[in-house]
Amino acid sequence: MRLGGVPAALLLIVGTTVTPVTAAWALTGRAAAACATPADFDGDGVDDVAVGDPFGDDDKGAVQVVSGGKVVPVPVPGLATGDGFGWSVRLANVDGDPCADLVVGAPYADVGGEQDAGAVYVVYGGGTRAPVRLTAARPQRFAHFGWSLAARGDLLAIGAPYEDDKQFTDAGAVYVRKGEGELRRISQESVDVRGNSEVGDQFGWSMAWGPKNALLVGVPYENDDGAGRQVEAGKINSGSAVFLDDVFAAKLTSLKLDSPTARSGDRYGYAVAYSEGSGYAISSPGAGSVQLLDPAKKVIRTVKQGGKDGFGFALAASADGRLAVGAPYGGGVRVVSWRDAAEDRRLTDAEGLFGWSVAFSGNKLFVGQPDARPAGQVAVAGRNAENLETVKPPKGAQFGVSVAG
Repeated sequence: MRLGGVPAALLLIVGTTVTPVTAAWALTGRAAAACATPADFDGDGVDDVAVGDPFGDDDKGAVQVVSGGKVVPVPVPGLATGDGFGWSVRLANVDGDPCADLVVGAPYADVGGEQDAGAVYVVYGGGTRAPVRLTAARPQRFAHFGWSLAARGDLLAIGAPYEDDKQFTDAGAVYVRKGEGELRRISQESVDVRGNSEVGDQFGWSMAWGPKNALLVGVPYENDDGAGRQVEAGKINSGSAVFLDDVFAAKLTSLKLDSPTARSGDRYGYAVAYSEGSGYAISSPGAGSVQLLDPAKKVIRTVKQGGKDGFGFALAASADGRLAVGAPYGGGVRVVSWRDAAEDRRLTDAEGLFGWSVAFSGNKLFVGQPDARPAGQVAVAGRNAENLETVKPPKGAQFGVSVAG
């Protein structure tokens, strides 16, 4: 696909398949010890940014790290043509050592004979350990495990929005993990998760970690169809967002928000974000709007930019309360603030999918433009810089489909 006795419901498939991968990424232990920041993957003492190109490396997929002005490939052996390695990417501290680790989704990977079941790779920073491959305990055909990722510290969430839930096709599920523990599967059929699994909901399309163990899950293709379970009824693809208060609790608690306009095609929950101390953001690219909520989940305001340019296709939150909103079909990128409604900055590019992906790293904003010739690019904007710098890979296909800092 190119661009364009425990109660049964608490048996959330605790378990995962972890497969070691022969290490091809290797740095010295000295380099690992030199990791100086939470986003330093390679031990050079500076923050790194990971960029995915899921159609690079002869269509196997690729990830490269932008590090100190260099673009460095991160090779992982054993990939197959069509895996989509790099479709999603995050930096996280999975093992608790000084170096950031790289988590990469390959949602088109075949697993155990199941086509496009999907896999996720953890590439340990500093090169002191071999990468591992994570898959669902029960791989499912076309589930696309690894389509979306969320990471913070040692917390990891993996989305499988095309996974069937019982008889409901493409209802979706998320898998959560702390450190190197087992994966736990959660869906809208799990006890006390608000909403119902319905055909095509795609629960887990987007995710963002909130405070402590809270997780916000986007369900952009859910229909606003009232109580109970319906199929192809109500407002089609109006979307919703589900707040899970503690994904590791024995008893889950949750809150569900539906599209504020309840119109067909809003796709509320297409992208979500969270900034510590500032709050949440939930996009509706069909409506061309992004909702800003405070930490108590109360709506502060709604930022609008029309519906034709995909405003809210991608979101990224900074630690200081800024939100980058991607509108890759001609709308560029807007940077807004939870704290100051007057602070609004817009970045534009002449053409192409500028804003397909966005990420903050320190005071810089990184913007993916995967269709830029010849192999995609990432624009880098300083907080107050007038001009954008451009980062391009030595080779690739659609560098910039995903970006993480």
